[in-house]
Amino acid sequence: MGESVEIAIDKAVPLVLLVFLATRCDGCDEFWRGFRDLESPLPASVSAVVVTRGPDSIDAAEVGRAASGVTQVPVVMSDRAWVDYRVSGYPFFVLVDPVARVVIGETVGFGWSDVLSMVQAAG
Repeated sequence: MGESVEIAIDKAVPLVLLVFLATRCDGCDEFWRGFRDLESPLPASVSAVVVTRGPDSIDAAEVGRAASGVTQVPVVMSDRAWVDYRVSGYPFFVLVDPVARVVIGETVGFGWSDVLSMVQAAG
């Protein structure tokens, strides 16, 4: 924890779901729990990365507590990603085709069904 990392989404195949979560958010709790308990219903063809606000906006220890037990999905802190993907609220999801380098879907998700609908609509 506390180390800089780079997630090269152009190396992932075939789809990457960027999961923008806050550490304290009623709507975010379901997704933190899903990644913690490995209950994420995402298809195997989708790789997920959780993105919180960066260390200039939120305490890394708070992110560590929220992400405690999340082992199968990378959790990164990045204010820049929130700006680059124009995230205005949370939980927010951006589905990226890393080969074509395009966003193919985005949604505010209030439950896994919202996220799965977006993924299925994107094909």
